[in-house]
Amino acid sequence: MDDNTKKQLLDQLNAELGVKKESKDVRFDSSTGTLYGNDFKNYAISHVDTEQFTKGKTYEGGEVLNGRIRVIDDNNRPSNIHIEDYDFEFHLHVRK
Repeated sequence: MDDNTKKQLLDQLNAELGVKKESKDVRFDSSTGTLYGNDFKNYAISHVDTEQFTKGKTYEGGEVLNGRIRVIDDNNRPSNIHIEDYDFEFHLHVRK
């Protein structure tokens, strides 16, 4: 995807989110294709019971990097979960 297309997509997303173009609250990392925002949170909801995760529990995640989101599991250890993992439901870029 070329830079012009990425810029157009970012502008469109910002318009949908009501973010001004000059706003410093949101930035787009073109190398990873990730949107970073100070007013946004990412969440992962577990659909399985394991030693690390409880079914139905919502875990607050960090930024999405390389298709993975980092969450703190039930054992207070960081865990990287791929956003295509069917054991979780993801809610990305949710306003605080």
